[in-house]
Amino acid sequence: MAKRASASWLGVIGRILLAGVALLVLALAVLAARMLWPISTPPFRDAHGAPVPGSIAVAERWRVNGVEESVIIRGRDRRNPPLIWLHGGPGSSETPVLRVLNGALEDHFTVVYWDQRLAGQTLVPFAPPPSSLTVGQMVSDLEVVVDRVRARLGQDRVVLVGHSWGTMLGVLYASRHPDKVAAYVGIGQMTDKPRAEALSYAYTLDQARRAGDAKAVADLTRIGPPPYKGRQDIFVERVWLDRFGGVSYADMSLPRLMWIAARASEANGRDVYANLFAGSAGTALLEREMESTNLDRSYTRFAMPVFLVDGRHDYVTGAVLAHAYFERISAPQKGFLLFHCAGHNAHLEQPAQFNAWMTNVVRPAALADQSAPERARSTDTVVGCGSR
Repeated sequence: MAKRASASWLGVIGRILLAGVALLVLALAVLAARMLWPISTPPFRDAHGAPVPGSIAVAERWRVNGVEESVIIRGRDRRNPPLIWLHGGPGSSETPVLRVLNGALEDHFTVVYWDQRLAGQTLVPFAPPPSSLTVGQMVSDLEVVVDRVRARLGQDRVVLVGHSWGTMLGVLYASRHPDKVAAYVGIGQMTDKPRAEALSYAYTLDQARRAGDAKAVADLTRIGPPPYKGRQDIFVERVWLDRFGGVSYADMSLPRLMWIAARASEANGRDVYANLFAGSAGTALLEREMESTNLDRSYTRFAMPVFLVDGRHDYVTGAVLAHAYFERISAPQKGFLLFHCAGHNAHLEQPAQFNAWMTNVVRPAALADQSAPERARSTDTVVGCGSR
């Protein structure tokens, strides 16, 4: 009797294990299919499941200066002001993460998610990176994208929202084409890059010494302070900066961002490859030119509303430097939004608060008549840790 009972239990356990293996294999197969399947973007539907009239939801490939680039346009009402995201890096697309965390903006703007050269869905997997790339080429790409968006949506002006490297791209474009920009928003604004890198390195080394982390101190001492001699040295510093909380205050590690992105139908294996293996190519190619392009001194006068956003714990581009730049800026309207408990990725760390601010502050400014005489306004807003 005991032997039969034991055999019965072993059979049950075996069937459970077999079912577990089968479910694991099925899950891996679904994941593999998900990674290989082409991206898509869902339509806007009303309460009855019918497409919302006047909405737009398309994922397309645009030929931009000879390069096939990924562009996704989403908006509940295409009459809303167009908003073009300018991601960081260069080479670090945020499209899937933005769709998950900042998708609420699509109810108030017509949002354009553009993957720049060497980024996200635009990147060609396993293809060798170009031998050269210039900031001028990237600005020229943006010129093409802006004009196509304006023509596609029948709008004269767009809102540019840049993050990190995207802020340099946005400032350069807005300064050269003020008639096409309704408002500019810079998150983790670049200013004086050599100074920002020096402050970043000093902070990271200080934190490593305080923590008694011998490996971090050794790595940072080996590469030395900027300007860095090796092309990969900046990434060594960034790894330790992230470890010591100088990139994100909340958990915005690469694995977590990739997990968030996996929830979006706008992501597949190409994004995974780009983030893991190719995201640094654009930075390596443009690093020297970015260092020599000082926005802090040369780009301080704007003909449209300008808003800067940062987290107090941003030691990548430097919240202190961003606010000093903000104080020197001349614009019809300007505002600075500081998240007390965020870092370089403030729009991702506190998305609900950022989305509400974009809707309630930036959107009205973008829709205002810029030709109407109005006294310049400047505002500072701080979002505390209790507002998460």
